[in-house]
Amino acid sequence: MTDAGPCPSCSYRNPLGSNFCSSCGASLGEIIDHKTEAIEPTITSPVVADLPNPAAALALLAHGYRPNTKLSYMSKCRAFLVYCGRHNRDPLPASPSTMVGYVLHELERGALAPPSLVKYLSAVSSLHRIAGHVDPVKDPLVQLSIYGHRAHALEAAGGELALQRMPLPAAFILRVCDLGLATPNVLLRLQCAGLVLAFIVFNRPGAAACMRRCDVSFTARGLELQVVDFKLALRTGRERLTFTVPIDTDPTRVDKVAALLRLVVHAHDAAGRDAAAMLFADPAEPPAQRRFWLAARVTNTWLQRLLNLLPTPAPLGGRYQGHSLRSGAGTEAYAIGLPLPMIAEMMGHASTDTTLRAYVRTRWRPAPAAWEVLGRYAPAVLRL
Repeated sequence: MTDAGPCPSCSYRNPLGSNFCSSCGASLGEIIDHKTEAIEPTITSPVVADLPNPAAALALLAHGYRPNTKLSYMSKCRAFLVYCGRHNRDPLPASPSTMVGYVLHELERGALAPPSLVKYLSAVSSLHRIAGHVDPVKDPLVQLSIYGHRAHALEAAGGELALQRMPLPAAFILRVCDLGLATPNVLLRLQCAGLVLAFIVFNRPGAAACMRRCDVSFTARGLELQVVDFKLALRTGRERLTFTVPIDTDPTRVDKVAALLRLVVHAHDAAGRDAAAMLFADPAEPPAQRRFWLAARVTNTWLQRLLNLLPTPAPLGGRYQGHSLRSGAGTEAYAIGLPLPMIAEMMGHASTDTTLRAYVRTRWRPAPAAWEVLGRYAPAVLRL
């Protein structure tokens, strides 16, 4: 269920659409609506007030954000607005001292880890940019307070840094294939297939969350896929994503990836489900709901469930998390010698520098499992 943000009175996080806080009984709608109405004219006035049709201009700007993005940003901005309201501070434009006070407030509240604080401050930055104001979060004193918040969290953790996110090995993906092919649990099989598909297309945005049945086709050229819309599409301005995944490239053994995806596709068709329905949606959900995108980070949810079912110890000092899927595909592909420009293209990177800096571990050892899962992209195979 989507979160409506913290209650201004007790900070309890209530489900979206709640009118009253489930913890303390405070009226949520009244407080939130008042804050939103109070800040909205201030945001739009510097930008569109002098235009012939400011309402239409406002609607145009509003369409620049996905609904879920707007919901997330407003939820995070509300926490800042509540702080400003309680302490009689001007939220827009906010002064550096106001921002330092807000960081201190969150430190004392103790509810936000450093990465979460950055997301909350990012929402405040976005609010200022839309209104045409200077971003106060970039002020050196505000940055210093963020570092202080981070140092406090480090001390609270006993001086130990967070575990490092590690690339997910291809061997785990093969185990997921085996589980998906063997399990009688329909939902588990779908989650296995979704995770496997995300891995072999380097977990591109929407590769699992936005994949409909009609976007998947087995042809003589291989497994053809498309993603017609995805979360970052508005920002990048790109065309839909398309992939052709080579399958059954080794006649001496079964292609487990292709076998699992065929099984899921055939089950979808045999059940008479809509071709426009999400391929990896829970079949127990109503048909209308299965036509909507899955959560943007659904692969992380699947990964955590499958790591519980198929324990895979991470290297010392590391952990497996959502980022591990994308990093694992890039790292395993590099380890078996796939050209770096090809890996960058599969990841959607304009520069190989991004691929190397953020995703590929250059000292990763090649493994037979990596050849079985990603060797299908080797130039020698593609030339066959």
